[in-house]
Amino acid sequence: MLDKGIITRNMLKNNITKFALVIEMAGIFILFQVLTSGMFLSSLNMTNLLLQGCTFSILGIGMVWVMVSGGIDLSAGAVVGFLANFAATLETKFHVGPVQTILLTLLAGILIGVWNGYWIAYQKIPAFIATLAGQLIFKGMTLLVGEGMARGPVSDTFAMLGRAFFPTGVSMILTVTIALLTIVFVFYNRYSKKTYGLETLDIRLEILRIVLIVAAMGIVSAFLIRYRGIPYAIILLLVLAVTFTFISKNTAFGRNIYALGGNRDAARLAGINIPKNELLIYSFMGFITAIASIVFLGRVGQATAMVGQNFEFSAITGCIVGGTSTLGGAGTVAGAIIGTMMMSSLDNGMSLMNLDATYQYIVKGAVLLLAVCIDISSKRSKG
Repeated sequence: MLDKGIITRNMLKNNITKFALVIEMAGIFILFQVLTSGMFLSSLNMTNLLLQGCTFSILGIGMVWVMVSGGIDLSAGAVVGFLANFAATLETKFHVGPVQTILLTLLAGILIGVWNGYWIAYQKIPAFIATLAGQLIFKGMTLLVGEGMARGPVSDTFAMLGRAFFPTGVSMILTVTIALLTIVFVFYNRYSKKTYGLETLDIRLEILRIVLIVAAMGIVSAFLIRYRGIPYAIILLLVLAVTFTFISKNTAFGRNIYALGGNRDAARLAGINIPKNELLIYSFMGFITAIASIVFLGRVGQATAMVGQNFEFSAITGCIVGGTSTLGGAGTVAGAIIGTMMMSSLDNGMSLMNLDATYQYIVKGAVLLLAVCIDISSKRSKG
């Protein structure tokens, strides 16, 4: 039997990306707090930061599945733009009700995902080419549907998911509930691992991890409550994160996603229906993209031809920064959310500093290049 200390060291080594992400995020917050003379960590700015980053984090949830399976979706930003214009047009031009508009937008997103998945899974067109073509198609569709004009404002009911807040009392109850559920989940996960004879972290480190997670939740919640409360969009993000994490870890489909990216030939020999699973992955991506477009449109209130520009870049970069491998087979929903929020923090901080767009692009490009280099270096060291 392995020594407990060796097991703990191995687990720490395997989770180094997660620990590094937390340290990097804290460093970014401290740096921008100093450089912006205290503006960065104000309640107003933290709320704006989380709402801005929420769209990218939702996109990241779908993108991480695509990338883990060995694919890519370069059409995501254009699809967000198209679906936002589609929804705004339904509401403002054709006077369709908000609930029906949301359902039709979700359906359209799924159909777009099926479209992408069909070409990739069944026609064997490389994901890079198929989704790049999709990017161009849906940019054109955005201009066609929106007629080159701003569509809006959307109704208050539709906008709730993007800019409504829970009252202070409800926000406090939600914070305590989420913290308790987190504690229960961590210990249940630990119990499950022990039941199946899997490695577990030293109990002292496990408790420390729980304390840090709950403390982080409390701090973020306090910032939000000081302003207007917890946004609906953040709770939606958490629900999606938990749901997609559960599917990833506890279902055959979730395991198939990692198998496709880890070794496609081995997955085929194991009897996995690769085309079917790829179609499902891109269908889920379309569904998630639709949700992201609804949240974004609700927050800004109107759609233009420029909506969604470079959104796929933010989602892909966030996934890579969060530990998703560019070669497939590795990545987590939690890492993608942290990574996308980190990229949003960079955007927000540089904007508060009034840094010229020229330098903002250079910084974000350098961060992406560094993240890819770290990923490739990690792969080489392991094999």
